[in-house]
Amino acid sequence: MKKRFKFLLIFLCLLNCSAIAVSQKNYVLCGYVTDKITGEVLIGATVVEQNVLKGTTTNSYGFFSLLLSPGEHTILVSYLGYTSEVININLKKNIRIDFEIETLTEELEEVTVKSDYKTNPVHMNEFSMERLSLKEISRLPSVFGEADIIKAIQLQTGVKTVGDGSSGMFIRGGGSDQNLIIIDEAPVYNPSHLFGLISVFNPDAINHVSLYKSNMPAQYGGRASSVIDCKMKEGSMKEHNFSTGISPFSVSISANGPVKNEISSYFISARKSLVDLLMSPGNYIPLVPAFYDINVKVNSKIGIKNRLFFSIYNGKDRLESIDGYFNKWGNSTATFRWNRNIGEKLFANLSLISSDYDNYLEFKDETRDYKWQTGLKDINIKLDVTYYIKPQNSLRIGVGSIYHKFIPGESVDKDQSIPRINALEHSFYISHNTQPIKWLGIDYGIRISGFQNIGKATWFEYNEFHVPVETKNNSKGIYNYYWCIEPRVSLNAGINNNSSLKFAYARNAQYLQILQNSSLSYTSLETWFPANPNIKPIIVDIFSMGWFHKFNDTYSFEVETYGKMYQNQIDYVDHAKLICNPYIEGEVRTGTSKACGLEIVVKKEDGKFTGNVSYSYSKAFRTIEEINEGMEYSSPYDIPHDFRMTGNYQISPKWNISSIWIYMSGRPVTLPIGFYFEGKEPIPIYSDRNSSRFPNYHRLDIAATYTTKKTNKKSFQTVSIGVFNAYARKNPLGYEFVRRPGTSCEIDVYQYTLFSIMPNFSVKFNF
Repeated sequence: MKKRFKFLLIFLCLLNCSAIAVSQKNYVLCGYVTDKITGEVLIGATVVEQNVLKGTTTNSYGFFSLLLSPGEHTILVSYLGYTSEVININLKKNIRIDFEIETLTEELEEVTVKSDYKTNPVHMNEFSMERLSLKEISRLPSVFGEADIIKAIQLQTGVKTVGDGSSGMFIRGGGSDQNLIIIDEAPVYNPSHLFGLISVFNPDAINHVSLYKSNMPAQYGGRASSVIDCKMKEGSMKEHNFSTGISPFSVSISANGPVKNEISSYFISARKSLVDLLMSPGNYIPLVPAFYDINVKVNSKIGIKNRLFFSIYNGKDRLESIDGYFNKWGNSTATFRWNRNIGEKLFANLSLISSDYDNYLEFKDETRDYKWQTGLKDINIKLDVTYYIKPQNSLRIGVGSIYHKFIPGESVDKDQSIPRINALEHSFYISHNTQPIKWLGIDYGIRISGFQNIGKATWFEYNEFHVPVETKNNSKGIYNYYWCIEPRVSLNAGINNNSSLKFAYARNAQYLQILQNSSLSYTSLETWFPANPNIKPIIVDIFSMGWFHKFNDTYSFEVETYGKMYQNQIDYVDHAKLICNPYIEGEVRTGTSKACGLEIVVKKEDGKFTGNVSYSYSKAFRTIEEINEGMEYSSPYDIPHDFRMTGNYQISPKWNISSIWIYMSGRPVTLPIGFYFEGKEPIPIYSDRNSSRFPNYHRLDIAATYTTKKTNKKSFQTVSIGVFNAYARKNPLGYEFVRRPGTSCEIDVYQYTLFSIMPNFSVKFNF
């Protein structure tokens, strides 16, 4: 380890010396890019010197830094959905310029949707990453007429789901717990309202969404599969704005504006379900769901170099029945951030983050009083520093630590409770994004992560038959640890101005997992469990490559292939008991898994009609001793064929229509093939693990959006109507198998379906 760190220090010194040598002959243009009306920063905006075609993009806080030679320069600033701004400067010293750009006007007689080619070149080093526009998300058909970020992510190529209404995402062969889902850097451990029908992300509160499907940058870690990074809106620093909306299932209200004009701002948004306000559990509706969520954010400039942010998310769900069933769950997060641009080339961000997920389940009637609680609390501190050496050459370094407090499961009966676990998770990373020659871009780095089980703890030692034979105890200090070196590299080789080949490799380590029946299409009861003396962390190696081609400003083509190899993949023995079981680790078996796939996408990004057609073929397998007799079997989310079409037609400035058609192979399932008797009790006999499949899944969604003519720059109304599952396809969520009375092995099958067809609407007012 000492040799590795010595090498890194030498490398940084050499890099720094070369940067100083370069900077002696050049000057730096830096600043922020913001919305002219609201003052809110624009993430991923492009800043380009047009004469020499040198450029960069703004970071997660809207900051950019561009190294240029002395003299006259023409600077172009552009962002999707905004007018471009061009200025001429005479660079004689390091200067800072903050750019304010306006949204494109919609008051046009001839309406076309146009993608800004300069903001999405095929030569960018980003790989397997999607930026999602909130404007585009709002036009997509949805279940209840509400724009939904998670549902929009589920439409991306390589993202699988297991049924209608599920917020579970299985990305390129990974499990739903292998996705790092964050809002303003704080992890969200359950992204679902109403069992997955609606996600926890209120679209009125979100400014920007990035999806990394496998090759996540080195600053992200702790998950094996993907990253979903959501940034909350900051609020206008210039004027007050209000909006409210209503759909069949919820009502929302938002407000934002300056605390001190052009210095500080606030944003607040709240959303509440309607079902529980209109009815209560009864004979006609035995089960009534309810939810709410609140987003709050304040930020303030301190001089021209410092900025403070404080954001809060709180969301809760409740499900109650007339027969004594009660379940409540929710997430709470808080993030404090201080960022500072130190000089013109160095940008630093310090974050203090907390996250709290809890889940409480209760059955209570005349004969029983059953309670079960599970959850996870985090405190996280981290520092990230970016050094902008020159265009297409930046260095990023970060360090962080997380304190985890796990509540795997507690019952009134202490003998059925799972002991609490405390842990520390540490990380250090360094990454370098550079373009050593004109046709080659490289983004490489290394992440070093560690995990320590600490404090007072009780755990069990198991024999070769997975039977607990000894109880272990720890009073204080570290009693178990893991660490992992996670190298990451991606190469972008330009073939010509319109084509590039990209290659990538990454190793990811994940130290916490969900113990849950993943075959369910949706569930609220999730038990997060850490690596410990009995369960090792998941390690995955990911290889990917792709060809990206831009035919013109209208059409583009992408083809990607990937392979993933997992170590320490967990699964459960048949009939595993995952609740009220202090010996739950004895139900777990460990082995390997692998996934591979091919994804093809054709996009139309210009004109009145825009959309894309995609097809993916993928496979995911597991091999675990003592499961399926040690033979390879399909993972629960092995869905080979996936075909999708999305379309959006802008009829006029007021009317827009959109549609989605999805076709997927049926997911694997283990089905009973007969029964045997223990006394008078029938016991099912199951087939091999995941050897059967659900029927193929397909559906059509249609939506239309009407936006009234703006009476001024900020006052307008939007009405959305649509149909979910337009041709009433009965896609099964699950099955119940019951032995036919009077027979020994004949089975009756009952299918559960969420919706056959669901009309929806929503209305939103902005003023």
